Amino acid sequence: MGQVQDVAVQFHTHRAVESLTRPSNTTAYAAGDVISAVTTNDHFTFAGAVRNGTKSKQLGGAFVTARLHSSSAVATSLDAELYLFSADIAEVADNSAFAPTDDEMLTCIGVIDFPTADWKFGTLNSFCQVTNLGIAFKAATTTIYGQLVARNAYVPTSAEVFTIELIISQD
Repeated sequence: MGQVQDVAVQFHTHRAVESLTRPSNTTAYAAGDVISAVTTNDHFTFAGAVRNGTKSKQLGGAFVTARLHSSSAVATSLDAELYLFSADIAEVADNSAFAPTDDEMLTCIGVIDFPTADWKFGTLNSFCQVTNLGIAFKAATTTIYGQLVARNAYVPTSAEVFTIELIISQD
């Protein structure tokens, strides 16, 4: 008979948080438009989201929870998708169509849906949380890139701030 050996498996949970401020206008988004930063057209850059492992190798892991915060509480909630990439993608102007290249999509780790029905509202702000994601990854860099894409007709507030918080479990 073989022997049973105990093996310790250790997971580290941490969070990556990034914000962007959209332009000072109330131009409506159409389904498929990107939400980008006001002057730089930046998407989300989660520097240090992937922790280094031992012997200078990158660890694998999984996105387990995602939260999208808005500095606004509007009547019609945003229905959004967050595309996550293991390599940087081209910056796209706010309110332009999301049209990643084939090469960019080959670096796509996964997509997180923030559905309209899941938003919670405060007096001045709103929040959407998605749990039990289980989007596994093995990144070649410690940075993860994200592009927020509207999936409904959404009328934003001027200079609305979107903050994304990713909860990551790594082995």
